[in-house]
Amino acid sequence: MNRSFIVMKSDNLPSTIQQILISRRKKRIFQAMSKVTTKPGMKVIDIGCGIDGRSFEDFIPQNWQITGVDLKDSQEVHHTYPNFQYIQQNAHHLSQFAEKQFDLAVSIGLLEHVIEKEAFENTVLEIRRVAKQHIVMVPAKYSWIEPHYGFPFFPLLPESIQVLLVKAFNLSNAREGVKRDPQFINKGIIWRSNQEYQKAFPESKIYLTPTLEQIAIIKKDVI
Repeated sequence: MNRSFIVMKSDNLPSTIQQILISRRKKRIFQAMSKVTTKPGMKVIDIGCGIDGRSFEDFIPQNWQITGVDLKDSQEVHHTYPNFQYIQQNAHHLSQFAEKQFDLAVSIGLLEHVIEKEAFENTVLEIRRVAKQHIVMVPAKYSWIEPHYGFPFFPLLPESIQVLLVKAFNLSNAREGVKRDPQFINKGIIWRSNQEYQKAFPESKIYLTPTLEQIAIIKKDVI
């Protein structure tokens, strides 16, 4: 998985903007959770959980059992969710988990960073295999504001224009990255279409999130 892009930590932003970002995350999670079956004590695997859980665990009931998977060293991971365990593991190799072991698989902001075709296909297969349901959130290719670079319709611009914009405005704090490597953007993110995601997740439905810049790929089942 290539996740080498640079983003500005929201902790460094003004408190008003932080509250707006929290509200937007909450809206996305609440919409997605309304599309799946839930129950007290359900078992969830958060694939690509990140270091702090602010994308998912901050907005769910406190009695679920969460297993987080990521490539981060365990010392970097500081989730405060009460029933959280962390496993350092690559998302496209989850053989330690049984088929349908979890009630729900969640993956937020991961698949757009899985660039290689084989790794992407294997990660998708593992998401579909380990849980009865899934919620996968990724940037919409035609989003009005691209969530990583914060520029209108950024994925649709020619690569040369993307590089010029990043250099000029230091979008996503990536100026030095594109100076070192003109392919820095493409090596970090791939914007797939709804059709590509539907093909990868044929049993799922795709929803545009309330904040209009992401899609949620969701499978609902009985648990």
